[in-house]
Parts: sequence; structure tokens; C-alpha cells
Amino acid sequence: MSVWRRAFLFSGALLLTACSHNASPPPFTASGFAGDHGAVRIWRKDTNDEVHLLSVFSPWHSGSTTTSEYRWQGDTLSLIELNIYSKPPEHIRARFDAHGELSFMQREVGGQKQQLSNDQIALYRYRAEQIRQTSDA
Repeated sequence: MSVWRRAFLFSGALLLTACSHNASPPPFTASGFAGDHGAVRIWRKDTNDEVHLLSVFSPWHSGSTTTSEYRWQGDTLSLIELNIYSKPPEHIRARFDAHGELSFMQREVGGQKQQLSNDQIALYRYRAEQIRQTSDA
């Protein structure tokens, strides 16, 4: 085999190795989209078996900017934290145990602490899963 042919085969093998596909997502990503009522920006950080998402909704015209923080341990949602920058501001926090059961919940509006209803918690879980699916895509 000639020297040129060996060099060509070696270069081809090196090129194929360099082009191998890595299916794991990068450890940090940023994305977003424009909806009918405003813009949504999503930041995602993956570490080991944990996914941490931060999303910001900014309305086009009327409404309040909302920040949402979500954390998963594996496929189990462990934290929902929302800040709605309205007058008065609203802060919502819900934590879940390793089995996905609610372990803490609180809604604070204008300094007043309130409990969340089961329907509200279900809605916040649904929104968390929607943002996760959007981020996974």
C-alpha cells in the first residue's frame, strides 16, 4: 500500500471519528419563543440526574412579567417557584418529595400567606411539564 493511500485511509478514519454523534444535551441551554400574549425565555441546566429550568414570561401589552423556576430529580418534579411582578406582587412555592408528593406549599400576595388549592397545584404541575417538554424538544 502506498504512503498516500495509507495517509488517505488514516485521514478518513480520523474524520469519521471526529464526526461521531453525541446524544447527550449540553449542560446549559437557552431558548425561547414568541406566543400570542408575550415572549417566553427558557434557561436550562442539566447536572447529573437533575434538571433546573428558569423561564420568564414577558407580556406584549398588558399583564405582569412572571419568572418560573422548576427543578426535577430524575423525572420527578421537586420544586415549583413562581414570582408574578404585579401590584401587589405574588410569590408561589411548592416542594415535592422523592415520590412526587406535595411536601410544602405557600402563596404570598402582598405580605399575606395563603394555601394553594389542589386545582392550583395541578395547574402549576401541568405548566411545569409543558415547559419541560418544550425544553426537551
